[in-house]
Amino acid sequence: METVIQSKDFALTDPLKQFIQDHAKKSMDACNNHVKQLNIRLKDISGLKGGKDRVCCVEVKLANYPPILVIKRSSDAYLSIRYALSQASRITIRKLGKRRTIKTDHRFLNDFKRRF
Repeated sequence: METVIQSKDFALTDPLKQFIQDHAKKSMDACNNHVKQLNIRLKDISGLKGGKDRVCCVEVKLANYPPILVIKRSSDAYLSIRYALSQASRITIRKLGKRRTIKTDHRFLNDFKRRF
């Protein structure tokens, strides 16, 4: 999986870049084999005015599917990155049909069946 990080209107510091790479690897771990490219774009909309102006746009390019685009906006850059990557991961897993299954204790299940 190739990860491309772009920043517009504010500096992309080394800790921020490392946070993005670590969180992208962790969140896309379940569907890493199917993701061709992960584009992450950061933008500061209103500059020095303040407010909810940090935008993170995550584009997931898959092999046999159209790209997935998630945009999150927050006053904190780290928070918008975390939300966007988490939602992109959930959507990608859902598209690929790899839903998490709940492990059940078969002894409990058999006991439950006998009672009802």
